[in-house]
Amino acid sequence: MSMPTLNPELVAALKRLKLGQVIQALPERLVLADKQDMSFEDLLLLVLTDEINRQDSCSYERRAAAAGLDPGMKLELFDKTAKVTLDKRMLAELTSLRFIEGRKHVVVLGPVGVGKTFM
Repeated sequence: MSMPTLNPELVAALKRLKLGQVIQALPERLVLADKQDMSFEDLLLLVLTDEINRQDSCSYERRAAAAGLDPGMKLELFDKTAKVTLDKRMLAELTSLRFIEGRKHVVVLGPVGVGKTFM
């Protein structure tokens, strides 16, 4: 099956709802739905989940940029082999972000070069 052409009215409606980014992925998702014989509900869930993930990602990036954070500073990239001493349990607790749900404040203290800014 070739990539379907989207109805111009659908494109206009998506743009009006500020879902213009869906337009790029929708033809591919329609092909996938056809191949997997997806129900309309499953297709809609897939497309909306894609958009939620895209918006979340963009939101995180905008907030990090507004806070002046280096985009390369991600916990997944934290150098665990660095010659710094840290409490691994405390690091796990901080990265769980449970302190936010508990409405607690966190102060990270330490000498220069131990990764405070990274955290």
